[in-house]
Amino acid sequence: ARRGRRAVGAMAAVSVVGGGPDDSKDKVMSLPQLQNLMKKDPEAYEVEFEQQWKHFVSMMEIFKLKPQKPQSSFAEQVMFLAHVSPSFPGKRDLPSLLIGALDEHFEVMHSTMRHTLVQALILLRNRDQFPCIRTLPLYFKLLGFSDKSLRLQIFTHIVKDISHMHSKTRSQNMHKELRDFFFVKMKEGEVEVARRAAAAFITLYRKNVWRDAHVVNLMSAGLVHPDVKLAAALAHLFLGNKTKGLEGILEDSDQEDAGEVAEVAKEIVGAKSTSRREKRLKRAKKAAVRAQKKKKQNEEMAGHVSFVAIDLLHDSQTLAERLLQRISKSGEPFMFRLLLLHLTSRLVSRHQLVISNLYPFLLKYLNPTQHEVTQVLACLVEASHDQVPPDDLKPIVLHVMKSFVTEVNAPEVIEVGLNAIREVCSRAVNLLTEDELADLVGFRKFKNKGVAMAARSLINAYREVDPQLLHRSLRGKEASMAISRGEVQAPEFGMQKVADGIDGIEMLAAKRRRVGDEDEVTAEPTDTKKLVTEEVLSSDDFKKLRKLRLQRSVELQLGRKRKAVEISSSGSSDSEDDDEEGSDGERGLSGRLPGAMSAAELKATPSRSRTKAERLAKVQAGRIDFKEKIMEKRNQRKGGKTNAEKRRNKPLMMSMQSKTVRQKKAKNAHEKITTMKKHIKTLKQNSKRQKIRRK
Repeated sequence: ARRGRRAVGAMAAVSVVGGGPDDSKDKVMSLPQLQNLMKKDPEAYEVEFEQQWKHFVSMMEIFKLKPQKPQSSFAEQVMFLAHVSPSFPGKRDLPSLLIGALDEHFEVMHSTMRHTLVQALILLRNRDQFPCIRTLPLYFKLLGFSDKSLRLQIFTHIVKDISHMHSKTRSQNMHKELRDFFFVKMKEGEVEVARRAAAAFITLYRKNVWRDAHVVNLMSAGLVHPDVKLAAALAHLFLGNKTKGLEGILEDSDQEDAGEVAEVAKEIVGAKSTSRREKRLKRAKKAAVRAQKKKKQNEEMAGHVSFVAIDLLHDSQTLAERLLQRISKSGEPFMFRLLLLHLTSRLVSRHQLVISNLYPFLLKYLNPTQHEVTQVLACLVEASHDQVPPDDLKPIVLHVMKSFVTEVNAPEVIEVGLNAIREVCSRAVNLLTEDELADLVGFRKFKNKGVAMAARSLINAYREVDPQLLHRSLRGKEASMAISRGEVQAPEFGMQKVADGIDGIEMLAAKRRRVGDEDEVTAEPTDTKKLVTEEVLSSDDFKKLRKLRLQRSVELQLGRKRKAVEISSSGSSDSEDDDEEGSDGERGLSGRLPGAMSAAELKATPSRSRTKAERLAKVQAGRIDFKEKIMEKRNQRKGGKTNAEKRRNKPLMMSMQSKTVRQKKAKNAHEKITTMKKHIKTLKQNSKRQKIRRK
């Protein structure tokens, strides 16, 4: 019986096909050939399909006896049926058998067979043989298994399958069922399963598949998940980082980076392995890693932050309070808590929340020696808005003044403190008195250029926010004239500006009346009224209006009217930007939510580091070659040799016969001792300076 089973297994790769009544011999063909023929004409090969199915069922029973053993013939039979079964709809239920075998034996099954059965299910799902939700419970069981390549294969298939479904059909019931399933797995599953569910949410959100408010609020529940990597990935998503987040919960991102680095290094060094090339390969890999990190940093600095996800939250107040409660516990890594603190500050900024216990918590970490203190200051800036009571923010601003903006600190620390105070005061109101502002403004004459620039930027901010607090000499012409006309009022806490028209419409009317020349023309009330009531403003008009408001803001900060050259240069550069990018720079305009703040924007201006070649050039310039200097002086001298040079070059025999040498030889002992004492005295006097050897 065992011998017969082996014979049946050996004959699984062939099929007997009768050609006709006259054929005395049967044709024997391989499974790929039979697969091709079945796909072309399924009706003619129904008998052969039934034979192969019976053969598959018998092999499945044999396989279940020893699932831990790889069986290549059974794997070929499974893939054969996965390819041809869509051509015979309603005949046999292959997915049920494969799902049952995997569900029952996946823990002890050989990895090759596990990959084969999963690949067959993916192939059947791509042919739309069963709904997506049918295999998701099995897939998430396999995601918790310790097989990295299998996890990557399943996760990639799930994301592509849901994206394909979204492009074909927009069935709300089906997508709601999938979202609820992923949400349950993210909340109640194992750590690895929960990470994969969160990664699916993030990937589908970034692929513009699931971007509605329902999905965003489902993902927000993962921010309080006990797993640090899962919560960090979702925090990066809500902070608007387009690239970060999946590094900790997916292995493929690190593998892709490592693969790219290895390929680049191999191209530089070559394929042949020698000891010298191995050293060069290590250096090339390090250089490639540094270049890749620098590229990512540039992308992060240049990339625009997306606020879409954070703006779709329903109960942002409760979420911010729960995040702050989690941050207050010190059992988790500091960088993770800092990330959640940044997210909490962003929630406070975007939704105008008031969380009074956030600012005393920030106060604990505002110390110049604190690790990542610049990021803590960025969180403070983002947590500031005009609805925060001044009593909550003023103590922390005064603490920054006393701890950072003092002359005993390094210039970089002073600059960071001034930048942070400027950003906080431009977002909130009534934080500094006139004397406190005068102390800060006094740093405009500081010897360090970065500190002086930070103090001047604070002056520019107050010229627009509250110029009455500045000294008369610092207000600027435009702000002083606005105060004298009564157009500027001191901001008060709780006061809201209610617009009774379109802000800056009179400037647009004045610009339309301007004819050819550069003279300034004021708009009449009739022109403004006609522009508002009788005309429909186009998108170009709103762009011009936005630029005029921005120009007014800049003129207030500069303290003067801008020159025509400055206006034309800025106008040409602004015209190239679109409306969305231009609106990001309108920080001082009313009616605009404050933008994101990063630690890089608060950091001190980096000192220009010289290259190695520049440093060596300066060292070489400072060195003096006395030999070359003497030779140059000798070559530039007019006339012949001096008497001293002639005496040095005199022949030895002639020098021995000279009068001086003969007198030395004729000296007695007393004269020699006297001469030696004089010589010793002279040496003591000249011991401090080294005598230059004559060349």
